[in-house]
Amino acid sequence: MRQTSPFSERTERLILFVIGADLLLQCVETVDDFALATTFFFWASVGIWALYTIEWIVRIRRAEDWRKYAFSFIGIVDFLAVLPLWAFTGFDLRVLRAFRIFRLFVTTAKLASRTSAVAKLARAFRFAFDEAGALFAGTGIIVITAGFGMYHLEHAVQPEVFASVYDGLWWAVITLTTVGYGDIQPITAGGKILATVAMFAGIGVIGSACGIMADALREASADEQPG
Repeated sequence: MRQTSPFSERTERLILFVIGADLLLQCVETVDDFALATTFFFWASVGIWALYTIEWIVRIRRAEDWRKYAFSFIGIVDFLAVLPLWAFTGFDLRVLRAFRIFRLFVTTAKLASRTSAVAKLARAFRFAFDEAGALFAGTGIIVITAGFGMYHLEHAVQPEVFASVYDGLWWAVITLTTVGYGDIQPITAGGKILATVAMFAGIGVIGSACGIMADALREASADEQPG
């Protein structure tokens, strides 16, 4: 696992434990049976933010170049993790609740930044950037074509369902991603033919994306091997 500063393995495990406890706490506090324990969750959150603050200060002090750490991905995430606690002069539970989504994002990013598998995945995305960009562009063209086509084929017989091109684009997205909510579907022969083509195109897009990522992950794994 890549480290920005020379923390011991035991300390790093402790940090991962705190991050895991933070995520667990954020899940438990949404359960209705624990709704009355707001005081406990509040002070537990303050305690975790205090530990994050100590970690950030220690990393700043121990880093050979504190600027390099502070402006790195891990450093920025660590700073954002402690920001809600010190951004206000008083502890207002209603204000801190507004940071619940922000806190969940930062805690997850904090965990991801210390996971070697995520680092490998990030390298894989860099290797697959060109191929993924081409696939994304091609998928966009398919979505636009299918969306406009479905609107013109179905609008006359389903004006309330395909009221605009946006409805057609929404149908194209959920069809190509194989989600298929079923809230919008064609009833004309032309619409069904176009839907069939879009379904097969969606399978091809997903298969291509899996192949690209598989090759990129192999390349990322080979890149981290010594020699």
